[in-house]
Amino acid sequence: MTKFISLLIIALTFLSSATFAETLKVASWNIAWLGSHEYNQRKAADYQKLARYARELDADVIALQEVESEKWAAKVFGDEYDYFFTTKDWVQRVGVAVRKSSGYKATAVEYRELDQGLARRGMDVTLTKNGKSVRLLAVHMKSGCFDKALDQASIAKMPSSNEKELYAKTACAELARQAKPLEAWVDARAQEGVPFLLLGDFNRRFVKDISLNHTEIQGLWQTIDDEGAEALWAPTIDAESKCWGGYYKDYIDHIIFDPKAKARYVINSFDQLVFKPKYTKELSQTLSDHCPISVELNL
Repeated sequence: MTKFISLLIIALTFLSSATFAETLKVASWNIAWLGSHEYNQRKAADYQKLARYARELDADVIALQEVESEKWAAKVFGDEYDYFFTTKDWVQRVGVAVRKSSGYKATAVEYRELDQGLARRGMDVTLTKNGKSVRLLAVHMKSGCFDKALDQASIAKMPSSNEKELYAKTACAELARQAKPLEAWVDARAQEGVPFLLLGDFNRRFVKDISLNHTEIQGLWQTIDDEGAEALWAPTIDAESKCWGGYYKDYIDHIIFDPKAKARYVINSFDQLVFKPKYTKELSQTLSDHCPISVELNL
């Protein structure tokens, strides 16, 4: 009987800890042109659809891209979140939404170092609760250089005989400049020792960086991924995107973990919220051309 009671106590203790274990759901969503720009032609019904997907996403923390301000974010996520946005005078801002009821204290600092040329700034947010912290850098990196080599010699050889080629060459040059402060942020966080995540729209197919065997100065992934405390991991590298029927199978939106954050990753929690309608250009403009992605962390 004594042995039975001991086993029962152990079982109840396990169930209690499993029941009350706290998780943090972290997401990233580029909501295309959500702001006052003329490209945003959404009507009231479109905001209602976005709000339904936001409720289905049900994340505690969301990195936002292409959202102008708290006013526009609240049209989708409501007043249940505190919002932190970059301040560059451009409607495509980067922000972070933190659910008020999560109990996390958020400290936000604009990471201006990513502002290279026409590029967007990052939002650096530290979340603290019960003496434990996790740090996030939300980004929207320069678009137009999805897998080209980023070293100066390769960029110099890129053609520029027409507008499209010139844009790609300029984009790669700007992304290369952004790679340095992005790496610097990773290096500093690794020394700090607090678990951290980088998340957002990187406009970079990391799976291609790896398959093309880029060097550290050629690939964005190779630039930021090092050894030890700077060894990074992202579930998007080994997954195919199903957004809008898998039109683009390689992810450019990513949630990246350092080793300490990965130790808290809830196995198989990576998810992509796929929009239900079939793709049309109009729908990709009224919903978004990006589907939100999310992970969960054990705390």
